[in-house]
Amino acid sequence: MRNARTKSESLARALARWHKRLAPRLPGMDPHDLNLILWSILRHRYGGRRRIFLRRRKEGGYVY
Repeated sequence: MRNARTKSESLARALARWHKRLAPRLPGMDPHDLNLILWSILRHRYGGRRRIFLRRRKEGGYVY
C-alpha cells in the first residue's frame, strides 16, 4: 500500500488549494489561465525549473 503521495498528486493538491484561495481575488481572470500560471509557478517546487514573470496589461489581462 502507498503511504506517500507522488509529486504529481502533491502538485495537483497544491494547485487546487491555491486556485481556491486566489480565484476570488482575481475575478476578471479566466480560471484556465489562472491554473496555467499557478502550475508554472508551483511546478518548480515539485521538480520543475522554469520561472515566469507576470505583467498586467492596460486592457486588464495578464501576460507572461
